[in-house]
Amino acid sequence: MNDKIEEQIIKATINFIRTNGYQTVSLRKISQAAGVTTGAFYKRFKNKDILFYRTAIVLSQQFVTKLSINSELSAFDQILQIAQQFCKEFQKQPQVMDFLFFNPTIIQVYQADKDDFSFLQTIQRLAQQVNPGILNDQQFFEQLWSFIQGYSLLIKNGVTTYDPQVVKVTLSQIVGGK
Repeated sequence: MNDKIEEQIIKATINFIRTNGYQTVSLRKISQAAGVTTGAFYKRFKNKDILFYRTAIVLSQQFVTKLSINSELSAFDQILQIAQQFCKEFQKQPQVMDFLFFNPTIIQVYQADKDDFSFLQTIQRLAQQVNPGILNDQQFFEQLWSFIQGYSLLIKNGVTTYDPQVVKVTLSQIVGGK
């Protein structure tokens, strides 16, 4: 992003999401918080979906930068590290993580092969490596990712607290007792 105004708008969006969640984002509020006119906003973002998509790319890059995954570990242990860090981030930044992985714009990412989100590609690649072969690679990824996201939502919504043993045992069961 070379455009300073675009950066201001995305930064204001992230700050708004962090404190209020993404459900109440309005373009007028974001423009005000970024100190730009709505005309300047629309010059850079056609609509809220484009803003959310670009914001998600920035947040995804920040999330990946935070992850400390040891690539020398087995694929299973790398997935375990990712799942555990994912759950911890849901405890620390529930609004941001909720936006990053569950806002309606993100559905596009799941429905099409988008190169903008290397995190998901990494998870898919690792899932292929540990797939016990009962399901095809896509189905196995969906099963694995459903557990990670579902457990994280339970944490976010206060239904449970993060327990690393639950993550480890469940992932072991999913991959066939590793």
